[in-house]
Amino acid sequence: MNAHKTYSKIQKETASGRDIEIQVLRKAAVQFRQVVAATDDASKNKLLEFAVRYNLRIWDVFQADWEHPACALNIRLRNDLLRLSLYVHKTSIEVLAYGAPEKVRALININECLAEGLVTGRQAPAPVLAPA
Repeated sequence: MNAHKTYSKIQKETASGRDIEIQVLRKAAVQFRQVVAATDDASKNKLLEFAVRYNLRIWDVFQADWEHPACALNIRLRNDLLRLSLYVHKTSIEVLAYGAPEKVRALININECLAEGLVTGRQAPAPVLAPA
């Protein structure tokens, strides 16, 4: 096994759930950026289908997690994220059907913003509670 494969394997085994979420969101955004950059229709259509299907799979996982009773997020945030996941699903289907570039850019933006929010949230200091 070469060094890159070994590193990748170790990275996957030791990554936290949040790190994995960040990685898959960024990967989805990159795939959509490849669609936007594609110059011929055949490549663009193939990349688009692959990117949308990948994006739908990851958002299905997120949605299932947010709907689960054991989800640790507060109810307001969960509801907001569930509404966002419905928008992502609807927009993804529209992209597959019509290939609207502005909708592809919207999906890129959503994935990148959520990934950045996860990065920022991970780096945020713990809140200091005032003594009772």
